[in-house]
Amino acid sequence: GINVSKTNPLLTFLKLLVGMAFVLAISAWILASGAGWLASFVPFEQELKVSALYPESEEDSQTNPELQNYLDDLAKRLQPAMDLPEGMQITLHYQSEDVENAFATIGGNILLYKGLLKALPNENSLAMLIAHEMAHVKFRHPIRAASQGLAINTGIKLLMGYSNVDILGNAGLYTQLHFSRSMETESDIQGLTALHSVYGHVGGATDLFETLHALTDDGGITPKSAFFSTHPLDQQRIDQINQAAGENGWAIEGKTVTPLPDGFMGWLGE
Repeated sequence: GINVSKTNPLLTFLKLLVGMAFVLAISAWILASGAGWLASFVPFEQELKVSALYPESEEDSQTNPELQNYLDDLAKRLQPAMDLPEGMQITLHYQSEDVENAFATIGGNILLYKGLLKALPNENSLAMLIAHEMAHVKFRHPIRAASQGLAINTGIKLLMGYSNVDILGNAGLYTQLHFSRSMETESDIQGLTALHSVYGHVGGATDLFETLHALTDDGGITPKSAFFSTHPLDQQRIDQINQAAGENGWAIEGKTVTPLPDGFMGWLGE
């Protein structure tokens, strides 16, 4: 009986399993944090080269030039207020898919979907949306988020014994990226600042979030909008926007907002 353990082997196995899970979780956190931090130092020129590996179709933009020109013009009006780093480029891509979504990705690319655009009530809310996505690019959130995901994915594959690890894979760096709550808050405040710079007030900012709230089922329980998958929305986030407006003395209510162009819905095919 010398080699017979007095502890139940199932309990020992459970302890080992919990310990391994803890080590994996800590390792994943270290990989993600380190990769995200290092990615922020990658020159934007290199990010452009990586994004070129995942070209986005320009078909929708080319077949809808009036809408694309309007979106580009609005982005140009916002850009001086964004204080983008030298050499950073912003490119808007209109997507004719009828889904409520918009997101920024690597290489300064921003995708705007028809489903969300047609739900917006005025130009100010559209400007807030574009400025928010431009802020993600400014703060290098897409490359940081992509690097975190790639680091975790690569680490797990190596740990599982895969010798042939495709670093880029087909996950598509040119897809929707998940941003942290702090990233969202940072982009909200920067977007609000740009909105005030262009219009002299921040009216319409809350219209964007009220529209997003309306894109829910069952009284705001289950989101229909794909925007929620990458841009978590809650009352705390809206309160932070109102607080920032108040602290800066920016009027958010009672201001006349700019309507969308008369032909806007026609450009969307509605």
